[in-house]
Amino acid sequence: MAKLENLLVIPFALIGINFLLTGLFINLIQSLLWLCVKPWNIRLYNKLMYYCIYVVWGQLEFLAEWWSSSTCAIYTDDETWSKLGTEHAILILNHSYEVDWLMSWVMCEQIRVLGASRAFVKKSFKMIPVIGWAAYFAGNVFLERNWDKDKILMGNQIAVLSDNPDPVMLHLFAEGTRYTAAKHAASVEFATKSGRPALKHLLVPRTKGFLLSVEKLRGKFPAAYCATMVFNIKEGALPTLKSMMLGHPVVAEVLLERIPLEDIPVDTDEATNWLHERYIHKDNMIEAFKTNGRFPASFERGHTFKGPIQCHFRPRRLCTLLVTLVSSYYTLPPVFRACYTLFSSGFWSAMIGILLVSLATLAVLKMMDLSSASKGSEYGRSPRSKEA
Repeated sequence: MAKLENLLVIPFALIGINFLLTGLFINLIQSLLWLCVKPWNIRLYNKLMYYCIYVVWGQLEFLAEWWSSSTCAIYTDDETWSKLGTEHAILILNHSYEVDWLMSWVMCEQIRVLGASRAFVKKSFKMIPVIGWAAYFAGNVFLERNWDKDKILMGNQIAVLSDNPDPVMLHLFAEGTRYTAAKHAASVEFATKSGRPALKHLLVPRTKGFLLSVEKLRGKFPAAYCATMVFNIKEGALPTLKSMMLGHPVVAEVLLERIPLEDIPVDTDEATNWLHERYIHKDNMIEAFKTNGRFPASFERGHTFKGPIQCHFRPRRLCTLLVTLVSSYYTLPPVFRACYTLFSSGFWSAMIGILLVSLATLAVLKMMDLSSASKGSEYGRSPRSKEA
């Protein structure tokens, strides 16, 4: 089994090289559109950007759905399911696992908004080739982790999202960083000092970004979707990039509730309490899943579901598979020819070829490891971490 897994590194390396070359080409197209189209027609620019982003994000989504056969089931009522992907919305997610960001893209692909998915990301992210550059040109919201600067940047960047001709799904990880034991301990300490309930499975959410987002998008975005994502490790593999890279399916399950944005309180203190209550609810749902192996089938109060909660799921589409296959048709033959030339030109040339392929593969893995908690925010270790 170990030898078979080692062999899987070879096709994954080819996938990674294709992603790198295709992504750089898309970045070039995005830069030309940014210079030539955006100043004159922002709606056309956003429409074209949808397809650029789909090519880049779609290849990572290919890794989840096609390479590893990972799945994402959505538990919600029928009315909410019918509205998914038809409107601009904020997606409030828990940031508990290494691949929750990637599985959220699988969810976006199911509801046909992958090319219009946007997120709040740290400023340094946009310096990363392919993924960061693509996110920058697409209009993701970049933050410096300095509120005096971020409130201006956020206000300017959020305001234009509603001009997008395709329904935007704006990802908001209100915790600000991925869960770790150390960060959870800091979160519990902060909750105790502030008189709020300590969360067992999540970090205390940061509220300033959420409050500003709701303020700027009220009347422009119809709804917020509160998503609680968990992973079924009894039926699937551990939720890690390594599992997916080795072809092991990851099974995600999401409890999704639609809240009209107008129902979120306007008053700052009330809206802050509302977000904390949502995360208490998320924490309870994660606990219920860990205890019973499933989400509760119904709720007596404190929810906005319009009917029975049912499992909704759409089979994977051919689109991301075709994107990967077509792009590979143009990128990999030149790579094969270059490798053949190097490997057939002597020992040192072959070593150079192996080194280049290895570096390209490592570069892709580095780009995909952007959710690494060890490289996340200074939650619990700096004054900024105590903003709530």
